[in-house]
Amino acid sequence: MIAKDSPIFYHKYRHRSFYCPICKQRFDTSDYLGKVFKGNDKAMWLSNMVMHYRHNHIVSWNKYWGWYGRAYRKAAHFSDYDTEKAIVNERAKRQIARKCPQYIVDKGIDTSVYSKLQGTTAETITVVDKVWSKAQA
Repeated sequence: MIAKDSPIFYHKYRHRSFYCPICKQRFDTSDYLGKVFKGNDKAMWLSNMVMHYRHNHIVSWNKYWGWYGRAYRKAAHFSDYDTEKAIVNERAKRQIARKCPQYIVDKGIDTSVYSKLQGTTAETITVVDKVWSKAQA
């Protein structure tokens, strides 16, 4: 496996990094998620990818919590941060499966990996199952 394409890469002198198949770049992993998913590179990749996707690929998320966020949240009738974050994280999980299906299949990111992440819904599992069934067909 080529290091630049591996889900998690351990640098000799730096932090761990993960690969985003959408951006086609590597990003530093979260220290917190590194501790939570220590020893499980697939779940660590997926959790970091969800966070990355939420902040870098869902433009509205940063608007809601940015400089003029209060106005955006009021217009969207948002509830509290944790509830909205859980909703957006689920959306990110499904979008990751849809936008890079071959990558998640090639790296073995299946429903068992998705299930390790907090709050994974049946809807998300269904999407991942569809991705895997199409890849195996």
